[in-house]
Amino acid sequence: MTRNGEVLPDRYRVPLREGFDAAVRERLEPGIQVLDIGSGRHPAVPLDERPEGVAYVGLDLSASELRAAGSGAYDEMVETDATRLRPELENRFDLVVSWQVLEHVPDMETTLANVHRYLKPGGRFVAQFSGAWSAFGVINRILPDRVGAKIVDRTMKRTEQNIPVFPAFYDKCTARALDPILGGWSQPELTPIFRGAAYFNFLPPAKRLYLAFENAACRRNTRNLATHYLLVAER
Repeated sequence: MTRNGEVLPDRYRVPLREGFDAAVRERLEPGIQVLDIGSGRHPAVPLDERPEGVAYVGLDLSASELRAAGSGAYDEMVETDATRLRPELENRFDLVVSWQVLEHVPDMETTLANVHRYLKPGGRFVAQFSGAWSAFGVINRILPDRVGAKIVDRTMKRTEQNIPVFPAFYDKCTARALDPILGGWSQPELTPIFRGAAYFNFLPPAKRLYLAFENAACRRNTRNLATHYLLVAER
């Protein structure tokens, strides 16, 4: 793949959301109950892509973010921290989705336990999130939140008008940390993704060095160094 005169590895040809969207579509059927964790103003499944009769519930720390999605985006809005169990949501959902949110929760184990309880037996959880040992994940944890947010804004063209930048904790956002706490799920699949070059677009020499490192990690399938993870699991 070529971008701005640079040749990127073939894995960059695959849209970053491809696996996530495919896993969601497999369970997105008419009349089901869906819980979207943390997408706020940008629901993980757009309104026009939902089958007839789908009840779509948004859960987010910020009520204003949920409202910013616009009229009809959510059938119900729940303002709460994902780490806080909401008993009224237990055993309710056929599908729970979360796009690029789990790196922002301070307690991954508690969050996953809550999601497990929100699902009906046989329900599916689909989440994609950033890895703790990605280069941008390490930098984000080293720098103060305000500085890190400005860097992400500049490199990824994210602003408060499209995708606000929230503090990231990266709690247990590695394969080594996640594998043991997924034991209570049915056939969990944690797929590593190596796609972090865009964070170095502002400095081509650093981008070339980073790609050499990332290519080596990808060839060796060093799962703990993945830039992102796709988690698909069932209750």
